[in-house]
Amino acid sequence: MQPAHIVVRHWADWISASPLSQWLQDQLWIVPTSQSIHLVMIGVVFGCALVLNLRILGISTSGRPVSTLVRTLVPWIYFAMVVLLITGVIQTITEPVRQFITPAFWWKMFMIVVVLFATQWLARSVRKDPEKWDNGSTRPRTAAIVALVSLALWIGIIYCGRFIAYTWELHL
Repeated sequence: MQPAHIVVRHWADWISASPLSQWLQDQLWIVPTSQSIHLVMIGVVFGCALVLNLRILGISTSGRPVSTLVRTLVPWIYFAMVVLLITGVIQTITEPVRQFITPAFWWKMFMIVVVLFATQWLARSVRKDPEKWDNGSTRPRTAAIVALVSLALWIGIIYCGRFIAYTWELHL
């Protein structure tokens, strides 16, 4: 049985040699365009998550209830995540070795899954009992923990995304 990093590298090399990857690599505008859209959507996701989580922590002074923020911002988070998925897939198919060989990529993917589950839990909990969430004194005790973990995960995701670009060659 081959070590995981050899299997992953073989898979990345196979994708890189595919006709789709070759075509994408030949289009000089695709990667920078995809990366630019990706960065804008990261701003949308992080901005929405920041506003929502700071409100849950009681730090925000927006005055808008948590239930209103969830109703307004969570759809934006999901929309931006779909665009991030599309642009991320394009970048991964275009440069699979760069993505797959660095541990930062895999940590980023893991954190995305965790934070999306946390966001889904939060949205469902708030929709189930908005009055409890809108009042800081009746908000679940776990709310502050989820908000802090969510913020830490989003920061970690951004960090790992940037780290991929600067460390992937160390893993060749």
